Amino acid sequence: MSIKKSIFIVRHGHSDFDAELDFDRQLTKNGIEAVNKTAIFINRKCAEEQIVLELCLCSAAQRTQQTAQLICQSNEVKNCQSYKELYSTDVSHWLKKISQTEEENIIIVGHNPTFSQMVYNLCGHEFHMKPADCALISLEIKPDGFIYPATLVESYQNE
Repeated sequence: MSIKKSIFIVRHGHSDFDAELDFDRQLTKNGIEAVNKTAIFINRKCAEEQIVLELCLCSAAQRTQQTAQLICQSNEVKNCQSYKELYSTDVSHWLKKISQTEEENIIIVGHNPTFSQMVYNLCGHEFHMKPADCALISLEIKPDGFIYPATLVESYQNE
């Protein structure tokens, strides 16, 4: 038996470089505006595809948490979980976390180059994700792992 999931993969919005640590960088005003546009795209795609978002997973970095919060508020996602181990990691850790969730419709918010690599690894599509870019992917997971390729339903790029 396989489980079908719809995953919105979102790169965090543009952040400043004022913080002493990369982990603590905040979204800029332009970053917030771009994330709000991404949230509108997600809302529209959910209506078109009849997706009810259940969960958001994000890196614990400040800019990803801010991005996730804006998107979750706009899309009425009440369950948002952040994990420090997702801050500086590879695709396999994200895929493991996704496969461990019971929820079928989720948003993940993280960093590049990992998220561009994830879209390529799952779907075979090259998509260099700039800040606040998003990809909606439909995938299936069997007990022994992911079914490849996943489907890139649509991508969204901020300008």
